[in-house]
Amino acid sequence: MFLKDFFKKVRGNIDPDILGQITGNMVLIPPGSFLMGSNSGEDNERPIHNVLVDGFYMGKYEVTQKEWFEIMGTKPWHNLRFFFEGDHYPVVNVNWYDAREFIKKLDKVTKKRFRLPTEAEWEYACRAGSTSKFYHSSFKLNLHKYAWYHDNAFKSGEMYGHRVGQKRPNKWGLHDILGNVYEWCSDWYRRNYYNKSPINNPQGPRFGKGKVVRGGDWARTDYFLRVSARRYYSPHNRDSYIGFRLACDLEDQGPREQEEEVFPLEGT
Repeated sequence: MFLKDFFKKVRGNIDPDILGQITGNMVLIPPGSFLMGSNSGEDNERPIHNVLVDGFYMGKYEVTQKEWFEIMGTKPWHNLRFFFEGDHYPVVNVNWYDAREFIKKLDKVTKKRFRLPTEAEWEYACRAGSTSKFYHSSFKLNLHKYAWYHDNAFKSGEMYGHRVGQKRPNKWGLHDILGNVYEWCSDWYRRNYYNKSPINNPQGPRFGKGKVVRGGDWARTDYFLRVSARRYYSPHNRDSYIGFRLACDLEDQGPREQEEEVFPLEGT
């Protein structure tokens, strides 16, 4: 019996290459501080406030359909009207609890502790040291090089989450963190939370109206792709424009299991 087949048997027929891909694609996000929010957006983005974030790991890509199927054995995107099926396309039609169940099973087979990013971690990682409206610029020009959104997806009739990794990453190597699909965060949402948000590693309110999603999607205009833009859905909500990205504390990640998978950029 080959070693790969042995691990598949031990881990419930999960391809060990997929597990190595997931852990290998975690990007180190350094500790630091940033100004969270915006004075030029919605009132729920105010006030701008200083936040300190510990270092952590974040997924280089949104969780893909292949990764989901290997861990969960299901295809929640099946029979959706707006989706494209493919191994390297983002998993969609998963609610907040589904994402947590995926993480629970992933933890069991990898012996690590993954999680969803907090809203503060998400914005910090997305900004990657920038202070502009989008992480690459304060202008819409060239946004199509970094994100799938209304102008180059929905408007073109491509009404679905696109293959991950085709657009340019931010300075910390995160692809599709704007556009493509909304990403679940761990936090409950509260409109005025920023008025009382702690400085160190804010975790969100204890209760709220729904769970935070960030980043915009393939159908939204550039206004919704601003780094500071906040939105929420019921944690029970599933749709073709919602997926998620993994996070992990530094002490929970450990050594990389294999080299990260590289998806060539669009047009290269």
